[in-house]
Amino acid sequence: MLPIPLPVDRIGFMKPRVSLLARVNDGTGAFPFSSVEIKRRAIVLPVERQGRFFSLPDIVGFYARYPSNGKRVVEPLGKDPVSAYTRFLQIEQDFTRVRAGLLPINIPPEKAASKSSRNITFCAREFKAEIVSRGLKSRAIETYIDNIDDFLSSYQKESIDDVDRKDMIRFLDWMKVNLKRRKHGSANNTYRNKLKDVTVFLKHFGVENPLPRKEWPKATKKNPDKYSIQTVNQLLAAATEEEKDLIHFFLNTGFRDEEAAYCKYSDINFHNGAINVHDKPEFKWSVKDHEQRAQDIVLQSRFIRRMKARRERHEASGADLVFPNSLGKPDMHLIRIPQRVAKRAGIEGRITLHKFRRTFGTMVAKQYGIEQARIWLGHSDIATTQRYLAADEMTTEQSRTAADSMFAEVNDD
Repeated sequence: MLPIPLPVDRIGFMKPRVSLLARVNDGTGAFPFSSVEIKRRAIVLPVERQGRFFSLPDIVGFYARYPSNGKRVVEPLGKDPVSAYTRFLQIEQDFTRVRAGLLPINIPPEKAASKSSRNITFCAREFKAEIVSRGLKSRAIETYIDNIDDFLSSYQKESIDDVDRKDMIRFLDWMKVNLKRRKHGSANNTYRNKLKDVTVFLKHFGVENPLPRKEWPKATKKNPDKYSIQTVNQLLAAATEEEKDLIHFFLNTGFRDEEAAYCKYSDINFHNGAINVHDKPEFKWSVKDHEQRAQDIVLQSRFIRRMKARRERHEASGADLVFPNSLGKPDMHLIRIPQRVAKRAGIEGRITLHKFRRTFGTMVAKQYGIEQARIWLGHSDIATTQRYLAADEMTTEQSRTAADSMFAEVNDD
């Protein structure tokens, strides 16, 4: 795509103008702005940025950027390209009028509305723009946006101040009809998670959720599970050397998905045999809650040797990612690797990163105690760790021995 020429006045200075931009999800968590091309009175899709193309699902929203009173204003236009372009034309028209000394004529209804009748669509746009600016994790931003859009799909009023109990019940009914049933997981848990995000959205504008939590669908709780040693060995037996590196990494660190994706060799203390999570400013990525683990995770010597061998095999430096994607950037889909291995090995059941974390936490708690498991898992409170830990499975032989002992005194004659 050729760069769009900027208007220049007769003495050579760049004229102030309104720019149409898109904020894209490029996988780095930074959500950078990208120029948007307009042809035949419409936004051109997909949007191109640095040789990459982003279709509508990868676009967080459209924005108008223009100078006003010596400051740069970035106004959200929403995600729909048609309405975004329409609003862009209105802003452009008013911008030209103001520079000519005339009054604007396209003040949007939501801005003209009184505080007591705040337009919920405008509030949603403002909230979405703010959570992006706050630098939340990309997954959190996407989840908030999806959940708020779902709520707006069921809401039949204009003002955010008019939300009542019936609206929340209508939202629940809408979810039951419109949300796809997941193969795994609980529908009630999905409804609760969406209600939580909508509650945060409403509270941001001083509105309390009129449906109390005690009336939300009951959460479905499952006993936490972990991988058995047999399953782990089955995975490793079917894995290549590269795949073994990642499986051992998940088991030995208990890292979250983004922590593994952004991990560099410099995060591993090869001399002391330990690892920790550190911020990566070059990727605009930070540790969860901006807090690295209070203590380094102690690593077994065999794993240290494996990581050294990997670094040498890839001729990597400390600044290199341990598990980059094919472009040398953080791989946000690392869990797919052990999932492919499990399919080859004929292992049934879901292969998830949480299960690897629970396996790690359970082993640490058994060896060092639950407090140490809390620290190394990166939890802020012990209750979270307790929910994570899985009861140790007993082998068939152990179960039989225990049962024989339990009924030893019962006469079977």
